[in-house]
Amino acid sequence: MWLLIALSSLGAVLAPLNSTMVAVALPEIRREFALSHATVGWLVSGYLIAMAVAQPIGGRLGDQLGRARVYRAGLIAFLVFSVATSFSPNFATLVVLRIAQAVAGAVLMPNGMALLRAHAPEGQLGRLNGINGSVLSFAAAAGPLVGAATLAVGSWRWLFPLSVPFILAALALLRRFDEGAGAPPTRARIDWLGTALFVALLVAVTLNLQAFGEGAQPALLLFGVVATAVIAGAFVVRQRSSSSPAAEWPLFRQRSFSAATAYILLTNLAMYTTLLMVPFFIRDVQGRGTALAGLLLGAMSVLVAATAPFGGRVSDTAGRRPAALAGAVLLLAGAIGLLAGMRADIAAGYVAGCLALMGLGLGLGVGAANTAAVESAPPSFAGSAAGTSSMMRYAGSILGAGILAGVLRDGAGAGDIGTFRLVAGAVVLTAALSVAAATMIHRFAAPVIVAVDDARPDRQPPLVPVSGAR
Repeated sequence: MWLLIALSSLGAVLAPLNSTMVAVALPEIRREFALSHATVGWLVSGYLIAMAVAQPIGGRLGDQLGRARVYRAGLIAFLVFSVATSFSPNFATLVVLRIAQAVAGAVLMPNGMALLRAHAPEGQLGRLNGINGSVLSFAAAAGPLVGAATLAVGSWRWLFPLSVPFILAALALLRRFDEGAGAPPTRARIDWLGTALFVALLVAVTLNLQAFGEGAQPALLLFGVVATAVIAGAFVVRQRSSSSPAAEWPLFRQRSFSAATAYILLTNLAMYTTLLMVPFFIRDVQGRGTALAGLLLGAMSVLVAATAPFGGRVSDTAGRRPAALAGAVLLLAGAIGLLAGMRADIAAGYVAGCLALMGLGLGLGVGAANTAAVESAPPSFAGSAAGTSSMMRYAGSILGAGILAGVLRDGAGAGDIGTFRLVAGAVVLTAALSVAAATMIHRFAAPVIVAVDDARPDRQPPLVPVSGAR
């Protein structure tokens, strides 16, 4: 069991660590390549978009070709791109290699979760997913500290090879892992046109939010909205006609899967918006340093990491729905407290208490929601289910960053307490919606049946669970 969780966690830790530790290096990268704030921001946005798009594809590849095989290929690719990125001669090359790194990392998370689903001991899947969620949260929280420590002694180029020891350890463990006999590998099917439309849609949404934040002309904003609607329409049409869509949309026919993935998106949106809001509030409204902001956010991030294993264990004994619902209620309580106390002279201890409450809620629910999403699908679709739910997590991150950028505009939102109350109110609304989503997650999984789609016999999409779901 510990070999399984160590293998899954070592691969999964790479994506959040490389996301958050690079964020602290953006000012240095901007100066070296003489870039604008908007341009250097694409180093983060491109990474998040690539992760969101590639997660379901990576999960499907594991289902079709073998999860351990695809996991190994993802590790090797991440190793190559991590080393190559540190030698980027210009910003364009850096962005391309970062996107390639994100695609390789996107293969790891869903296949690691699928391996947990396939090989976890009876009644312990929630516990293992809770441990996995704890590792992910710890990596995301430790990223800025690792990045700051590295920049204190060297260049931002030193950040990327830091992943190498994790990759080598995972490859060594993978040699000891026996996936067992499974279905023979099939030819991978990827809808490249649908994937391209998916990328275009996320890029268009990001550009629209960025244009709104920069105060673009109304005509330009209208053009962006219309163009996004056209791309969205083309994407929907393509997904309905494709035999291998960008994500496993038929899974959303399962009420529990839809509820679990909505929960994942909403809680990550609330968390990411809060993580980005607090440093701006501390600096622009209270005029205090970033060190305080880091300590306050640590109150949330550390508790997420500490609580996630316990939340996973609770979901194994009491059920997925009670653990997710309790987590969402705690998240909502912390968000309400933050909104109620949002004023210029709010005490740091009060903010820390609200963030700690939110962290407890996030940690308690993460394992339950991830497990519910994966076990709502047939075992043969476990990788696709994990990839699709992980896609929703990154969609929440993209929306959180974009919305905050749109609200906190230069010259309009800086130092305005009313603006931060608006953002805190949005977090409260998001947390309330996560409570509603949690009520529709199953408690204990029922068996599922798979039926062949007469129109597409090669796809075999999952149908509704058989009677007995609770």
